[in-house]
Amino acid sequence: MSKPTISTTCELVRTLKSAARLSSHRRLLVCAGDADWCKTQMVEMAHTLAGEAVLLIGEDFPELAANIEVIAAKKCLSRLGREHQNIIFNTHAGFDVDAFGAISGTLCAGGLMVLLAPALDQWQYFHDPEHRRMLVYPQKFEDVSGRYLQRLSQIIKASDQLSLLTQSGVVRIQAVKNNPDKKAPGEKDESVTAPCKTRSQMQAVRRIHKVFRGHRRRPLVLTADRGRGKSASLGIAAAQLLLEGVEQITITAPSRITADVFFHHAGKVLGEHHAALSRRLQFIPPDDLVQTLPATQLLLVDEAAAMPTPLLEKMLTHYSRIVYATTIHGYEGTGRGFAIRFRKVLDSKAPQWHELRMVEPIRWQPEDPLEDFVFRALLLNAVPAVIDQPESIRSQQCTFRQISSEELLFNEDLLTQLFGLLVLAHYQTRPVDLRHLLDGGNMEVYGLFDRQQRLLAVLLAAREGGIDSALADDIWKGRRRVRGHLLPQSLSNHLGLPEAISLKGLRVIRIAVHPDCQRIGLGKMLLDKLQQDASNKHVDYLGTLFGATDDLLKFWGDSSYVPVRVGLSRDAASGTHSAMMLKPLSLPAQRLIHQAHKKCLAQLRWLLMDELKGLDVEVVAAILAMMGPIIRVSDDYALSGDNQRELISFTEGQRQYENCIDVIKRVAFRVLGAGDIDTADARLLVSRVIQNHPWHQVVAACNFSGEKQARQRLRELISVNSRLHLSAG
Repeated sequence: MSKPTISTTCELVRTLKSAARLSSHRRLLVCAGDADWCKTQMVEMAHTLAGEAVLLIGEDFPELAANIEVIAAKKCLSRLGREHQNIIFNTHAGFDVDAFGAISGTLCAGGLMVLLAPALDQWQYFHDPEHRRMLVYPQKFEDVSGRYLQRLSQIIKASDQLSLLTQSGVVRIQAVKNNPDKKAPGEKDESVTAPCKTRSQMQAVRRIHKVFRGHRRRPLVLTADRGRGKSASLGIAAAQLLLEGVEQITITAPSRITADVFFHHAGKVLGEHHAALSRRLQFIPPDDLVQTLPATQLLLVDEAAAMPTPLLEKMLTHYSRIVYATTIHGYEGTGRGFAIRFRKVLDSKAPQWHELRMVEPIRWQPEDPLEDFVFRALLLNAVPAVIDQPESIRSQQCTFRQISSEELLFNEDLLTQLFGLLVLAHYQTRPVDLRHLLDGGNMEVYGLFDRQQRLLAVLLAAREGGIDSALADDIWKGRRRVRGHLLPQSLSNHLGLPEAISLKGLRVIRIAVHPDCQRIGLGKMLLDKLQQDASNKHVDYLGTLFGATDDLLKFWGDSSYVPVRVGLSRDAASGTHSAMMLKPLSLPAQRLIHQAHKKCLAQLRWLLMDELKGLDVEVVAAILAMMGPIIRVSDDYALSGDNQRELISFTEGQRQYENCIDVIKRVAFRVLGAGDIDTADARLLVSRVIQNHPWHQVVAACNFSGEKQARQRLRELISVNSRLHLSAG
């Protein structure tokens, strides 16, 4: 075939645009060649599309047509909820997979998505600027693999969901499919009333109204693939309720940007009343919401899948009228995992909850080829293996082995199973994680397989440490950070242990167990097998960093990991503080981690009265229980003869708490370190004695009738436990 001419490019664009309009779908064109050739095609396409707007993702060029708007890939999230007629994504400027997934959902029916890429056979060797996100010290830029781009190239070559134009002269045009019986997006459906655009959206709005006006404690869960008008439905319903006189509606979402679509559609419905009524509509970040629990008549939770289940559960417990909305397939969060994780909570706490799946796309017709391609390229629809008889699974029969990136590249079924497990297991799994799986410079992947070689559980870990000792001083003093070595640098800088950077560790990033095979010990088995493998490879320690909850702390503690640090600030999306836990495998690591464990306790003693004053009581109690052995031998919590007399004067006399605070704090640490205290009593000790909350807050948190009762219970608690747990000295 001859090399394509300018007229060929223009004719191709016209053909694809015509087909897109005819079918009410979107079309994808991949232009593969060097940067200059792609630039020429882009300019000619822009001229061909002169009567329509074109959004270019990537670099700007001086000779671009006036109808082209240019934004950087990192700005794509700000375009959610907007509509674009045509999009050109220049991967020569870097292929940001999250940005591509996000912006593709803003393209309307009849629109054209153009992917400018290097020659497909060479794309895997291309020095993609996005590789900087995967660099790990001491890697160089050229050391990052191109496996993800190799996989993408293979998909493009084999796909019948796109058209292809190459610099070498190959032209492949996607077959045209006309849907004459289908309404175009925006074409009026007599059964749908404005401002809704589909029957699904109208039904969603009505169901939101019912949550507000119907029986209490019957939450609604809205689920949809992207482009179905889910967030718009929340905005429309909220505005209608405000116009009807509702005084306060609260919206929460992983970020304020995420809620922009909601506010845009609410504003359109409010119209001239926007200024007067919008103050009744407030956005509160999820972590602030669960901390303050402000009064509201209706709580709307957008992109709920991007929040951890404990946070959603707190909202459900406190608010009686609540709507959860989430994307099933998309970078915003893993909706299928949300459905599995949160369904049990809903069944327990609000058994009369309702679910509505929105199926009709608003901007394009069903069976859209671009949507199908994006799902495949980003594995948005990845699912784990089907386990037909999960009750027959036995951990002893499972096979543990490491999975290489090369194997994942050439075994699409295994890659899909693996990513499907990650999607179900963790609320923050995104398309970029797929690229890290294939290209990450320090990633290790381990799996548990059954006899049929189905993947039942997966563990991701990062190799860390072994940093040049010449950097020790700068890292310790906070003047330097190297990429990809989170644990050793935190031990050095945050805990003042500069020798930590030389040891080699494995940081467990994620553990995912098939939902049909949980509670049979597969997670614990993964950790045990990992320890054996790491010891054979002369790794010094294993570690992890996660959002601290009492359940997760117990899981890691049961495998003999010890806490060495608690993050000072809450994560905005999860509402949790991070916890770092380690397990030594070598003698040098044993000494280091013992020091880190002691330093952590010394810091917590003061931080729990200051920056960590808001740390959840259950988390504090769990951490201190794991620190019991150190507390029992520490001079800071020992009781001298004078201390014992002070204690007697409080427990047997009438001396006030404030006059004996030093000895009571020592007792509280020792009691909590023993780990066998009642939950209600632990709340009293932590909130008043450890975190220094004022009495009125303690009374409310512990459900006392007043300060007098709280003080009396504290006196009884110290008296009983001093006899059970304490010794002199």
